[in-house]
Amino acid sequence: MKTSDSLGDKPILIKDYKKVKELLKKNSQVTYVDAFSHQLKELFFIRNHKFIGEDKKKVYKDKAFLDFVKENMNNFIHIYYPWNYTLIKSVKKNDYLTLKTNRNRDLITEEEQKKLSNFKIGVFGMSVGSNIAFVLTQAGISNSITIADFDNLDTTNLNRILAGVHQIGLNKTVIASRRIYEDNPFAEVTLMKKGVNAKNLELLLKNKKLNCIVEEIDDFPVKIEVRRLALKYKIPVLMITDNGDGVVLHIERYDLGYNKIFNKDISYWNNIMKNKLTREEAGGLIVNDIVGGVDKVDPNMIKSVKKVINKELVSWSQLGSAAILGGVIVTYAVKEILKNNKKLYITKHYTLSV
Repeated sequence: MKTSDSLGDKPILIKDYKKVKELLKKNSQVTYVDAFSHQLKELFFIRNHKFIGEDKKKVYKDKAFLDFVKENMNNFIHIYYPWNYTLIKSVKKNDYLTLKTNRNRDLITEEEQKKLSNFKIGVFGMSVGSNIAFVLTQAGISNSITIADFDNLDTTNLNRILAGVHQIGLNKTVIASRRIYEDNPFAEVTLMKKGVNAKNLELLLKNKKLNCIVEEIDDFPVKIEVRRLALKYKIPVLMITDNGDGVVLHIERYDLGYNKIFNKDISYWNNIMKNKLTREEAGGLIVNDIVGGVDKVDPNMIKSVKKVINKELVSWSQLGSAAILGGVIVTYAVKEILKNNKKLYITKHYTLSV
C-alpha cells in the first residue's frame, strides 16, 4: 500500500491520449473529470464579448460558438494528480492562465499580471507561510515559487494550516505544493523539504532563482542569516508575525539600499548570535525587536509567551484567521512592490484584522 508521502508532490501532464487510456485501464481508482468542455464555454465569452449577457442556451447553439468549439476541440491536455487519483481533461497552460486570472481584471492590469506571474518568490516556513504561498499563487503571483520547511504536519497545526487529518505526518512543503498545483497545475513549485540554510539559500540567490523572500521561520539564527544573504544579493524580505487576531508586517527593502536587520545594525545581531538563545531571550526579541514593544502586543500573546518560557505551553499561540490575514497582506505588499511603490520602503507596519 502506498503512503501519502509516496504519492508525489506534483501533477503529471499527459499529452498522449494512449497514456490516458493506459492509466484508466490500469487503475480503477482513478476518477476522470472533463473540465475542458466547461472551460471552452468560459473562454468563448472572454473572447467574444458581444455574447455577454445573452441567453447561454441560445449562444451554445449559435454558429459562432459551434465554430469556436470545432476550432479548439483538440487544444487540451490531461492532468493527473496521483495523490488523489484524479485525471482531468483541461485547456492548456496559456488558456488556463487566461481563465484563472480573468476575474483579476481590471484590479490587476494585464501588464501587472505578467510581472506578478514572473516574480519569483521564496516562502520559507510552511505554517503561516503555507497560507501566504497559496494566496500568492491563487492571485496569479509567482508562477515559479520556492517553498521550504523540514517539518511534518501535526494535528496541532490544523488550526492555521489549510490541510486535513489525512495528511498528518506529511512534510509541510508537500502539502502546500499539492494545494498550489490543484489551483494551478502549470505552476513550477520548488520544494526544499529539509528547510532553508545559508548554503542552499545562497545557491538560490547566486543563480537568481528568487526576486523576493517571505521569511516565516521559527529559528532565530536562520532568520538573521536569511537577511544577511538578502542584503548581500539585494533581495527584499517580507515577514508576517502573528499578534492575536492581528499581524505585524515587516518589509525590508534590501533591493532599495536598506542595510539593517529589524531596524538594528548588523553588529547588534552579531553580538546577540554569539551564544545560543534561551526561550526567554527569543521571546524578548520577538516582543521588542520584531513586534515593537510590549504595548503593541496582544495581552493574551504576552501571557502565551510567558507560558512558553515557563514550559506551560508547547509553543506560541497562533490563530488560523491571523495566518490567512498574513497571506492577504503579503500578497498586497508584493503587488505594491512590483508597482514600484516607494512608500513600502519601511521596516515595520502594524496591521490589525477587522
